[in-house]
Amino acid sequence: MPPPGAYYGPPPQAPYPAAPYPAPAATGAWTYPPPPAPAPYPAPGPAPAPAAPVSPSANRPLLGPLLGSPAWQAEVRAVAKELVANLSAEYQPRVANVPIVFDPNPNDVNAFASCDNNGAPFVAATEGLLDAVDAISQTRATDELFGTQTYQTYANLVAPAIVSKGGGSALLPAGVIPAAYWMDPRRISRAHEIFDETVAFTFGHELSHHYLGHTGCAMQQAGLLPQALAQLGQLLTSGPATFNQPNEMLADNYGCRNTLDTGLARSGVAYRWTEGGGLWLLDFFEHLSRAGVASPLVSILLSHPDPALRIPLVQAAASSWHLQHP
Repeated sequence: MPPPGAYYGPPPQAPYPAAPYPAPAATGAWTYPPPPAPAPYPAPGPAPAPAAPVSPSANRPLLGPLLGSPAWQAEVRAVAKELVANLSAEYQPRVANVPIVFDPNPNDVNAFASCDNNGAPFVAATEGLLDAVDAISQTRATDELFGTQTYQTYANLVAPAIVSKGGGSALLPAGVIPAAYWMDPRRISRAHEIFDETVAFTFGHELSHHYLGHTGCAMQQAGLLPQALAQLGQLLTSGPATFNQPNEMLADNYGCRNTLDTGLARSGVAYRWTEGGGLWLLDFFEHLSRAGVASPLVSILLSHPDPALRIPLVQAAASSWHLQHP
């Protein structure tokens, strides 16, 4: 098992130029400053390394912003469609028609795979999870481009509130990102990429629970139509199924590999997803764990292994994948 904090992603590339934009050299090529040093981890525990910096290319245009829950939900479904398209011929039919539904609860950060009252599979996510993924994406993109510490500020602000008795929101608080950076098109595009990359790991994990047979309701489901979302929504109040720890770790492995496979497949025309988004999400869960010591108010900490254990296992899965795809 590799040491915590090791990174096995693709070779680093030059980052976007920091504002103000640097003048091109005589050859017409843009000059890029060295990437900022990664932020130090504020407390003991394994911290995932940030994803490799990326650079724009002719085949990778700047992306627009993802504004609000409807846009986030549509993006999740689009990402899940890409993930399913890159599964093996054995697994793909088992989840091709699995619907994704959303719990409007803003005070829980969770996603899970389960079965409805008719025994059909579905994947669910809370509004709080989408809030967190957006905030992680916005702050990580800002830090990557401008050398700031906005992610640590965000995590340190919201984690204690989320695990408190009164609960709290994972929404990005106003003022965490300096106003001068908000409208930078490179930052907006990079946040969009990180959002998709983080969602890919999250829902790759949840889909794998179905096609690996952990839920018991997705086998031989290729011909079923999705259940009505209103009916599926009733299931959200009952909470996620409880899986054993080996199944959760296996889902991390398969979700990571599905993300990397899909990233490779899309790399000719779009940003290539890495394990970075998943590691950053697990780092946020580690902040929640330290703030609440597996608080019963945070369901993700009860239904999944300790993030400190998951981080090196995801890094190991990514390392193995990269060795097989040099």
